[in-house]
Amino acid sequence: MARKRTGPIPGIGPVCTPELIAAGIDSAERIRELGWHEAYLRWVEMYPSRINVNAAVGIFAAQKGVPWFAIHGKEKEEVRRFVKRLRDKRRHQ
Repeated sequence: MARKRTGPIPGIGPVCTPELIAAGIDSAERIRELGWHEAYLRWVEMYPSRINVNAAVGIFAAQKGVPWFAIHGKEKEEVRRFVKRLRDKRRHQ
């Protein structure tokens, strides 16, 4: 079976990749430089209607250099809590 080609940010799909690039995040290295929280916040600032756990998990995973599906347990719960706090904060603005 042929390996699936990945984009410039491994583990990030074809919808989020150009959005992240537009936000100035063009590589997993850039995510590591910023930290996943800041990278996600920059993406959300440009695409506020797209706040979602799956994208946050993908960015978290890219920072760690692992596939998104390798994130589970405490790590995934950390991401979920961060996204929930962000959603709650935006609802009350």
